Amino acid sequence: MFLKNWWYVAAMPEEVGDGMLQRWILNEPVILYRTEAGKAVAMLDMCPHRSYPLSKGTRLGDRIRCDYHGLEFEPDGKCAHIPGQKNIAPRCRATTFPVVEKWRWLWIWMGDPALADESKIPDMHWNDDPEWIPTGGRFDIDCNYQLLVDNLMDLSHETFVHASTIGNAAVAEAPSSTTVDGMHVRTYRQMIDCAAPPLYVKLRGFVENIDRTQDINFTPPSNIVIKSKSVPHGGDPAAPAMALEYRVLNAITPSTGKSCYHFWSVPRNFAPDPAVTKAFHEGSVRAFTEDIDVLESQQRMVDRHSPGTRWIDINADSGGLAARRVISKLMEEERAT
Repeated sequence: MFLKNWWYVAAMPEEVGDGMLQRWILNEPVILYRTEAGKAVAMLDMCPHRSYPLSKGTRLGDRIRCDYHGLEFEPDGKCAHIPGQKNIAPRCRATTFPVVEKWRWLWIWMGDPALADESKIPDMHWNDDPEWIPTGGRFDIDCNYQLLVDNLMDLSHETFVHASTIGNAAVAEAPSSTTVDGMHVRTYRQMIDCAAPPLYVKLRGFVENIDRTQDINFTPPSNIVIKSKSVPHGGDPAAPAMALEYRVLNAITPSTGKSCYHFWSVPRNFAPDPAVTKAFHEGSVRAFTEDIDVLESQQRMVDRHSPGTRWIDINADSGGLAARRVISKLMEEERAT
């Protein structure tokens, strides 16, 4: 159902502290916590003795005690204590997962630990670059993660779903082009001499038409970077004075087959005013919330409709379809190995 040997975002660093944060990731229960030295730990939320949730246990320093029979586990999963028993078999250990903090997110590797290569964490550097001002958060969405990938790869829906924030007629009417380079899918749309959407007017004060681009980039397993730039019509795209440029960073982590976490950030390279950050955040939350209503409605209909129903594809679906093909191919390869 999911690609395992890939990095996924498990949490924002500030979410993980002394307590045990429980998350379902790729249909597996996971607890996240920090050692007293501040190192992040990810452990299967299941005692290997009788499968009692470790999240219902107790922190004893860096150890986790299962509060069913009292077994204690070190951060590396080793069982350090069994009440009434001196000898502990090496196989009595909790399952742990590699975790890395990078780009202001906490990444987890749910597959073979021997394959966990930090260099394969996707490039989200804008979220931790002093030249860019980020704002972001997390949404828990009751839909299959691929529905969210479809949504972000086809932004023509902005015209209809986000008319009050980032959308207008120009987005749906402007054709997009999709290219595939190995595992990378890129969808590009250019809108020349179009009206500025409401949020852009609020953020940048556009009073005349603009030239606008959307550069959407998918990398597996489910990460999407949207590069957006707008300038007054006929203006120099390289001149920053009146440009509205930002990135939309999307790290989508499947929770179950019908739910996912959407970790997002919207860094920009202009107007470091906190008031602009607040407006950017509120506008982004409003737009994403509109998407959530669509996605969860879509999932409910998929669940209730007869299985095997085929969708009709249109030109705007090219990016999402290409991403699905990449995921499908990688799943076949992963199963084969």
